[in-house]
Amino acid sequence: MAPNHAAKNGTIESRIASAVGPPLGLIKVGHQYICECHIRRMFNEKRLDAAREANYRLQGVQVIESTREALFLPVKTYNAACTFYHRFRLEHPTPDYNYTDAALASLFVACKVEDTLKKSREILCAHHNLKNPDHQTTQDDKIFDQPSKVIIGIERYMVESINFDFRVRYPQKILAKIVKKVVGPDADLSTFFPTAIKVSVDMYKTYAPLKHNSFTCALAIAQLTAMITGQFVEEFRSLDAYDWHTDEQCLVEVMLDILDLYTQHGKATKVGPMYDLQVFIDTQIRINQFVEREGLARYINQCRECDSSIPPPTPSTDSPTSLSTPSAAGTSTVKRGPKGAEGGTTRFIFDADEAVREKKAYDEHTKDEWEEWEEEVEETIPDPREERRHEPRGPRGPRGHGRGHGRGGFDPHWNSRNRHDRRRRGGGGGGGGFY
Repeated sequence: MAPNHAAKNGTIESRIASAVGPPLGLIKVGHQYICECHIRRMFNEKRLDAAREANYRLQGVQVIESTREALFLPVKTYNAACTFYHRFRLEHPTPDYNYTDAALASLFVACKVEDTLKKSREILCAHHNLKNPDHQTTQDDKIFDQPSKVIIGIERYMVESINFDFRVRYPQKILAKIVKKVVGPDADLSTFFPTAIKVSVDMYKTYAPLKHNSFTCALAIAQLTAMITGQFVEEFRSLDAYDWHTDEQCLVEVMLDILDLYTQHGKATKVGPMYDLQVFIDTQIRINQFVEREGLARYINQCRECDSSIPPPTPSTDSPTSLSTPSAAGTSTVKRGPKGAEGGTTRFIFDADEAVREKKAYDEHTKDEWEEWEEEVEETIPDPREERRHEPRGPRGPRGHGRGHGRGGFDPHWNSRNRHDRRRRGGGGGGGGFY
């Protein structure tokens, strides 16, 4: 007899219809910009101290800056290294690693991105020679074996923390074009332009490059330098921000971020020691007056309710990608959790719209449809007496009445010899004994 192909095909089709493909995994989309409210929300969620994080940020950037100058790397490598370091610290603000190792690892990644290749041992050797000028050494020294593996171990987490998005702002080129167009080629820029370049280097010690584009940063640097030095103030004040792909709100935020750095941590900058503190305070007052007069906010998209509300504590060590001290093998001893809601791999996508379309297409095949209805069913209430009837009976007590012992009672004078003597038995009716 021939096999029933229809039944067989139907079974296969039902299996295919009921089969669910592999899980989509965890999709991460790289964001080129981060607003200030998002940074503060991250601080609140992870219970971070803003002053301590500012200290780590400044110390890490100083390590990058000094090592970059010792290796004669261009400023674009410095910009990329600072951007990667800030993003890494925001994603992994744990004390499980040293900020110096993270700074050197960010410089190592920036050298690869900007095609200014340096080995990890070269970077470590340059940093070691800066710290120990009396004990200079070379990159072939064995003391760099373990630190080199540590940097390579942190590199993987740094690339994941930036979501493989290596886009970095370079405001120095645009700054040179703005100054040349506004001031003119014949103007004396011997003091103005070097100061503006130093301000652009100091700007990467803040989160301003993570929040705004290159045109905003370049124009804000030019206007702030003019206000600090007192040169070409009217020329830069008359510029229309929309002609340079920005607006007044963004310019004000960048300038106030840089002025906060000069007033609070002036000694850790290049321009801070060059001028008196009162110069920066007066400049900050004038900008704040402009903000109040124009009805602007301190930060773009600022929400007062979000700033006042503090979410419940979430320790950073509970994160599935929290970093621990890298081991000698160059990898981390971190216990990595599930990579997705149902397992799978972590995928990095650069187009956010494509990620949304892919998620919608995947949900059509995995969504569960439920139908709810109500039905009335009569239930019989059990009788508690029926349940007691099946319970085991307890020990029987005395059933006699009055002073007699009665049936089932206990007679201390009873024994096997006088069991037929009714005088020693209790009255069946409950009467007393008879002697």
